[in-house]
Amino acid sequence: MIDLKQKIEKEIRSVDRQIKQTATERDESATPMESQHDQTRQVANQLYNSLLEERKKLMELRGGLSKYHSVFSMLNTVDGSTRKYFIVPNGLGGTEEEGVTLLSEKTPLAKNLSGKIVGNEFEINGQKLRIKKIEENV
Repeated sequence: MIDLKQKIEKEIRSVDRQIKQTATERDESATPMESQHDQTRQVANQLYNSLLEERKKLMELRGGLSKYHSVFSMLNTVDGSTRKYFIVPNGLGGTEEEGVTLLSEKTPLAKNLSGKIVGNEFEINGQKLRIKKIEENV
């Protein structure tokens, strides 16, 4: 199904490109000695440091992916629609892949799904949901 390791590697490559671009912008902008009012270098340096921190977090995520393995098929008992959700590490959610919504572990829905089994029902944001199926993401 969904390869989280591959998704993280893609995110790391994207952050690496952003780091390189930001470093270039920082290095090519005016120094405080050249312009007392231009803060481009300072802003670029802050962004550069934030991107380095983001890259570090992504690298750490790679080692702890084994706990992310369940795909939940959820039935909306009001309108009869069904959606699939895959709980992923914080920061990787908010997209859809292969018909499955990637759901950050910090979201209210993900927290509601924790420890639940097939047949459990609950209400969230005015929607009545039932766990229809739980399958392994292999």
